[in-house]
Amino acid sequence: MFRPFSYKGAAALVCLTAMAYMAFVIRLHLSQTTTELSPTNSRQESKPKHQKELGFIELSVCQDPTIDIIAIHGLDGHREHSWTAEDGTLWLRDLLPNDLPNARILSYGYDADTRSSTQTSTHTISRHAETFFASLEQRRRMHPRRPIIFIAHSLGGIILKKALGFSHSDSFKTDRGFRDISTSTLAVLFFGTPHSGANGVQLAEWMGRLLSVYMYTNNRVLSELDRDSPELEEIQRYYQSASEQLSTIFFYEEYETPILGGRTKLIVPRHLAVIQGDDRARVASMHADHCEIVKYRRMNDENYRKVADYLLELAGKAKVTVDNNWVREDGHRSIAKGESPPFQQTTLPKPLVPVSRYYVQRQEIYDFLTEKLLPSTLPEQQPRCVLHGLGGGGKTQAAAFWIEKNKEKFSQIIVVDSSSQQQIEEDLETAIRSIGPQYSKSTWKDAVAYLSGAKGWLLFFDNADEPDLQLDEYIPNSTDGVVLITTRNRECVAYAQDSHIQVEEMTEREAINLLHKASDVTPSSDDNSIAIVRELGMWALAITQAGAYISRTQRLDTYLATFRMHRDKLMREASLKGRNYKRSTYIAFDLSFGLLPKKAQELMKICAFLHHSSIPQALFERSVSSGFRVYTGSESYSLPDTVLTPIITRFRSAKLLLASFFPFFSPREQNSEAAIISGLEGILGSEWVVFSFQTLIDSIAQGSLMDAFTDSNGECFYNVHPLVQKYIQDLLEEGDQHRYALLAGQLLLGAIRPLRGESNIWHRQLSSHVDNLPLEVKL
Repeated sequence: MFRPFSYKGAAALVCLTAMAYMAFVIRLHLSQTTTELSPTNSRQESKPKHQKELGFIELSVCQDPTIDIIAIHGLDGHREHSWTAEDGTLWLRDLLPNDLPNARILSYGYDADTRSSTQTSTHTISRHAETFFASLEQRRRMHPRRPIIFIAHSLGGIILKKALGFSHSDSFKTDRGFRDISTSTLAVLFFGTPHSGANGVQLAEWMGRLLSVYMYTNNRVLSELDRDSPELEEIQRYYQSASEQLSTIFFYEEYETPILGGRTKLIVPRHLAVIQGDDRARVASMHADHCEIVKYRRMNDENYRKVADYLLELAGKAKVTVDNNWVREDGHRSIAKGESPPFQQTTLPKPLVPVSRYYVQRQEIYDFLTEKLLPSTLPEQQPRCVLHGLGGGGKTQAAAFWIEKNKEKFSQIIVVDSSSQQQIEEDLETAIRSIGPQYSKSTWKDAVAYLSGAKGWLLFFDNADEPDLQLDEYIPNSTDGVVLITTRNRECVAYAQDSHIQVEEMTEREAINLLHKASDVTPSSDDNSIAIVRELGMWALAITQAGAYISRTQRLDTYLATFRMHRDKLMREASLKGRNYKRSTYIAFDLSFGLLPKKAQELMKICAFLHHSSIPQALFERSVSSGFRVYTGSESYSLPDTVLTPIITRFRSAKLLLASFFPFFSPREQNSEAAIISGLEGILGSEWVVFSFQTLIDSIAQGSLMDAFTDSNGECFYNVHPLVQKYIQDLLEEGDQHRYALLAGQLLLGAIRPLRGESNIWHRQLSSHVDNLPLEVKL
């Protein structure tokens, strides 16, 4: 809630700021230590100069790493502190190894202080870049071809671009290993990197002048960061060539960063954090300021999950991509040295998606695929089929099983990882080059053209989930082949309007069979198994995870008690070895939930406390129209269903809890329900606008997080999978759980009104949702 501006408060703030600054300077001279005050590290103190930690530190290592994750910090940063949250969580060390157990994770420290109590480093960006790669080359000398993913924050991204640019331009004849690094680099994740300069440069200069009584400033580094500086232009020119084969993701900050004087500033806005014209790169927003954009506290932190999911996707294709890079590199080096290039075998085709040994056939889906992809008569249109639904439902496994059983009926099967446009093009290119040496230089466009004239092929687009992904240009124009698509994005049904099927819950028998196979347990009774699969909503991936856990304990009877106590941990656990799933249930849900607009996420948090089925659209319409206010009973007629009177009475007592959850509202506002109503209006608006509400619903349904249906009377209802509701509840802190439960309760109260001459059906439709609310809200 906004308060009127107070000149008295402002004067006090200025005075306190000045006093704090004077005390800081005195303390600084007494201790002769350095405090980092730049926007990138305004919350942390650095060590005295002689103790500054430079070079690499190994944050996580496994016995036989398959990939290197390398982090480089920003301006005035630190190899550990820059990545550490206020509670001490260093996510590169404490969180990421859980998602990437086969990764070696390194963080690099360099002297980029622009303010220091002693003389600052005179290194320029070029010198920093050269020192960085020289140190990295030495670290990787025993395994120079291991794939690399770089994580760069702020200035660290500029140094990395400089290093990759000059390493890529190194001679093929050189003996130094800089080209090894660029050849092995798979991807770069930039966080708040000012690719076109940054307004923060002027901020840094201002702070440097303010503290110049005791600090020196490295103006050379600052000038190289200035907007459109010659140095930045040169770095970008060299990097552009080096980045052609890289996967790039730009993360930008949404929030302003606190600076001296109680002010805030957006340090690197979106248009500076993105390289303009790089159409192959992906862009992601982060709910954080310039410092917090690389600091995460928990595995289920929304920002962390976004980063971790990208890293998981990239790591999955690292070996194949980098191996291909080295095939080309070895050829170039041999030719440059006057040697014959090494014999290159024909590119191997991408293998079929493996079917889990625990897979349980889902007959309805199998029969549907057979009907649509193997028609009994010559088709007039290209046979296509789309399997869509929420992540973890078993879409890919159902498709893989069908392909395995029918592969002899196709002349060629092309598997395309459709997680990104770049990956689609890479896989199509691999497909045509695998045909023979004569296609060794063919492109993805050649592959599409080739299939347009070929017969009997199957083109499988797996995980076509991204909202903006367009598949039309990758689908051959021919009726002599078939196309199969799996996706979380419901809008992909447009590719096969009459040939799509939603992959939903398993049947109870299918679910029990899967649980027994995955756990390697054959009980004498199905009682415990039935209880487990019902608790898990018959969801394939969740049941597979439960089976993985039970296989270690061999106890079906104790699983539910353990699950209810440690649900979040069990559903995020990534231990699915041998089960052909790359992600856990909750991580699969993260991918859909994280793509939702903020208001859509808020709406889902409310729905998490309603009953999972038959949520009436009219609930939202009527509650908004009433201003979300509780019926007072002042009208001359009574409620048609007397059971609702005690419901409202129970709800009214819940308003007493407002003071503890909304302390920033005045007592009058707390007592008048203003706090909860204001929250609902922020999500659903103060007036009912069908178009705005439908936009929210469409964004949720697009990710398969909600289904809509109409009854025989034409009334619209929504369903949310119960496991999705549990997932959202587990995302919330305890206080937030109470808050959204109260919002759900107020939403229901706003929809309960007397209905003259109408039946009680409407109020009975709400009873299951009232019953589903937490007890502390109703009592």
